[in-house]
Amino acid sequence: MRRAVMALCAASLALAAAVAPASPASAVRQAAEPNYRVDVVNHSGFGLDEVDLAVARFSDPVIRLQTQRHVVSGATASFDLGPCSDVRQFAASAFIGNREVLHTGNINPSPSCHTQIEITHT
Repeated sequence: MRRAVMALCAASLALAAAVAPASPASAVRQAAEPNYRVDVVNHSGFGLDEVDLAVARFSDPVIRLQTQRHVVSGATASFDLGPCSDVRQFAASAFIGNREVLHTGNINPSPSCHTQIEITHT
């Protein structure tokens, strides 16, 4: 089930990446450009076995998956997605065992270069 959900996230991001216009490419990125950060905060009262983040970038045709395991109640899983202007879309999922307790769908990046997702119940 988990692999099917991850494949579905990756497929939907790939479709979105295929139809979205390309970002203006810059040969040299400004050194001061911040990285995009996604925080998944676990307020559920239960430990999460796994938090996954699928990210589509303008510079990379492949959807990349980042994973953090064993996120206890009250903890935050933080993901660094790389340069802000390179992030096209991302999606998050969280699991307790094989049960998916969070699935965001595709999220467009915020101009603030930061997104916080809170899990309050499972």
